Amino acid sequence: MKKSPFNKSVIILLIVIAVYSVFCLTGDRYGRLTADSMLYFSIAQKYLAGDFQNAINGYWGPLLAWLLIPFLYFGVSHVFAINAINLILGILTITGVWILSGRFEITEKIKVILMICLLPIALKFSLVQPMDFLLVCILIFYLAIVFNRDYSKKINSGLSSGILGSLAYLTKAYAFPFFIVHFFIINILHYFRNATKEDRKKVLKNALAGFVLFFLISGAWIMVISDKYGYYTFSTMRKTNFNAPGPEAMGGGLEFGVPVFYEGFFEPPNETAFVVWEDPSYLRGNPWSVWQSWSHFWHFIRLILKNVSDGLSIFESFSTLSIAIIIAYILFLCVRHENKLLSRGVLLYPLFTIILFSGGYLLFHFEERYVWLSNILLLLMGGYVLNVLFQKDFFKSNLRKNILIVFFIISFIFAPVKYIMQVSRGGMERDMYYLSTELKQYNIKGNIASNREYVPVHDAWHKTFRLAYWLKDRYYGQRGENISDKELEGELKKYNIDYYFFWGEPNKIPQFLSDYREITNGQIPGLKIYSLKEEKQ
Repeated sequence: MKKSPFNKSVIILLIVIAVYSVFCLTGDRYGRLTADSMLYFSIAQKYLAGDFQNAINGYWGPLLAWLLIPFLYFGVSHVFAINAINLILGILTITGVWILSGRFEITEKIKVILMICLLPIALKFSLVQPMDFLLVCILIFYLAIVFNRDYSKKINSGLSSGILGSLAYLTKAYAFPFFIVHFFIINILHYFRNATKEDRKKVLKNALAGFVLFFLISGAWIMVISDKYGYYTFSTMRKTNFNAPGPEAMGGGLEFGVPVFYEGFFEPPNETAFVVWEDPSYLRGNPWSVWQSWSHFWHFIRLILKNVSDGLSIFESFSTLSIAIIIAYILFLCVRHENKLLSRGVLLYPLFTIILFSGGYLLFHFEERYVWLSNILLLLMGGYVLNVLFQKDFFKSNLRKNILIVFFIISFIFAPVKYIMQVSRGGMERDMYYLSTELKQYNIKGNIASNREYVPVHDAWHKTFRLAYWLKDRYYGQRGENISDKELEGELKKYNIDYYFFWGEPNKIPQFLSDYREITNGQIPGLKIYSLKEEKQ
């Protein structure tokens, strides 16, 4: 009898997609208006206005901005656009993970368990940053192709890989070196696990086709940004992200080492930019080299060790079973396929991918969203471990099997469910969107700046950054570290600041601001806005 395509896992897949869609359409619509999404909206608006010179950006990949252009062209709201993008990405990601799970040796029942775990994980992804969600979505489909045992059978495998690799690069520059190394090694592994000369030739053809297409598409963008900045580069992101955790950083991660948080005001990089972070290539900063001195070298070693520790913590926070799954996965591979490990090499690919994808961030710093792809692979590897355990005599008992299933599911959904619940109670994205609508009555137009507020982390910068976009102002950043009020007054005049936003305790307001009109009349709790072009009467 022909097996029906609508098996249990397909039904669960459709249910998960439906539930995800309902949550996206009915949940917190403003939570997805993240700070980075505003930058992509601003870049997309430049493309739409024909301002290509300023739209071309060596830091932010162009793909997400290009996807936003149709929404802006038809005049839909930012809220609808970003939620629609996340809805589409979620549906594609869930479908891609379901396809990728077929590359592992697991039963339909295990696939159902994985789909249940994936629902809150995908919802969390949609609430963090859209470009990282887009990157994961693309790379999952890429992995579904190269993890396929029949990869060498069709030339389309190489061509599709090249296209998806270039799209990943156009999303985030990190994908450029990752794809080159990963695709090269994966093809080597496919070459040696295929025994016949004919199949090995097909692998070589796929590798060549994939690389040619990848470099053609990626190369076009590389030429465009290299021409803009005047030197050959595939991204300007390394300059900012590597310099930030340097020896002179204030500590605590990337954000504390970025000059916008301590060097004072920065003029936006072009006349249509609303903040310098729209193109961080123009940031001031102190570049450093590992080989500059012994102290720099040892700082780099400490940075790597810290990143290893942070990375392990991130994996463990994703699931309490993370480390156990990796150890069990390696043991089962070695024991079950002792004499044919290379021929069963498909099961090695996820482990290699996790090491390569996560390991690249050791040179910079770790954030949870950076290793989402590794987390998805960890979930699938966990499914493989479950599949092996369920074949053991100890788990012949349904009770033991069900207890393990429940524990497995809880371990993977606890963190994302907790995050979703926290976001649902409101956050900065929603608060600043509502506050901006309230502030529009004051007709705040021009150059704005803010004070410094450290609770929780450079809060004043993040709040004013968001308000600047919604108010269509140009944000020059926050007050520099360790400068006097007199020096601040001079900086405000130097940069022709029209409005100064002061967050926090009124008793810390600089004395010279009392000479200017506070336009809100104290109506906004925790915020005072001074019009520096209007002296108090």
